[in-house]
Amino acid sequence: MKIMWITSRHPPKSGGLAQSSGRIVNSLRDRGHAVTVLHLSRGMSPYDPATQGMVIVPDAKSLAEPERLFWICQNVLKDSVLIGFGGNQAGYYAALWAGWLGQKSMVLFRGNDFEKLVHDPKQSWMVHFILHHAGAVGAVSREMARRIRTMTRKPVVFTPNSIDPEAWGFLTQDWEKAQMWRKEHLAKDKPVIAMIGELKSKKGLDAALKLFTSFGFRERAVLLTVGAVPEHLLEYRDKSCGDFWIHVPYQKREELPVFYALSDIILMPHLYDGMPNVLLEAMALGRIVAASLAGAMPDVIQDGVNGFLFNRFDLSDMARVLDKVLNLTQAQRKQISNAAKERSSE
Repeated sequence: MKIMWITSRHPPKSGGLAQSSGRIVNSLRDRGHAVTVLHLSRGMSPYDPATQGMVIVPDAKSLAEPERLFWICQNVLKDSVLIGFGGNQAGYYAALWAGWLGQKSMVLFRGNDFEKLVHDPKQSWMVHFILHHAGAVGAVSREMARRIRTMTRKPVVFTPNSIDPEAWGFLTQDWEKAQMWRKEHLAKDKPVIAMIGELKSKKGLDAALKLFTSFGFRERAVLLTVGAVPEHLLEYRDKSCGDFWIHVPYQKREELPVFYALSDIILMPHLYDGMPNVLLEAMALGRIVAASLAGAMPDVIQDGVNGFLFNRFDLSDMARVLDKVLNLTQAQRKQISNAAKERSSE
């Protein structure tokens, strides 16, 4: 099958969505499909390491004039199934151009591209156009798929993210660096509750801070954030949270296992989301995850078996779950760790 994969996600620091795009493309190619990638991004190389192959990289003029892009790519578009990775311009072009050419199309909604766009009066038309014109729609969580089904009669399928669990493992040096970090940064051997990734508002860092300041966790544990944090929260940390909150800026992929290794709990109090890579990475490494019932978290976590779930933005329920995790025996932690690793390899 010939596939035209249209995406606006680009590495190296664009996060999990770029990685997911590359994995799916590589998987399609491994299955024998001829996949051409059209990147709607500036500054891309004609060779994309994430997709292990050549991509079509429009020049600045074509990006500014998408009608020009359609005619330039028409020969490649012919006889292809058009797949838009995201409900933004990528999905819009996939549905629009497939209709013009009389070809099949599918658009994969992942997270923000549905949640934010559908609530934006200026851009929600794009979501509705896709749902009306695309041949089929994919959603990254079952909960998202349920909502999308109320908006379209087209087929809607659950299309989860994935990672390569073999690419996520601890080296001896990761444990050694983690122990050194603990000695250097922790005055007492307190448990570390970590939040990792780009911690924008939907990730619930403000809820975690309320938990520490209002439920007594600042005396019991350390909050570790690794990645991008809104500037106003960092200012708040400097004024009020320096005794329990340690922040580490963005880290490269190869450095992340150290921070997973020193974390006793990976906390994910998200208000909404798709299927975050951090969730999959943590479970592949056997870390204990405590997450809200947002997005695809309940699709992956079986509460009390391979992780723990709490009601989103319910501080009392979050406190209940964290208290339970902090009081687990070593045998219980090992059992949940093994179950998390097993789930990540399915």
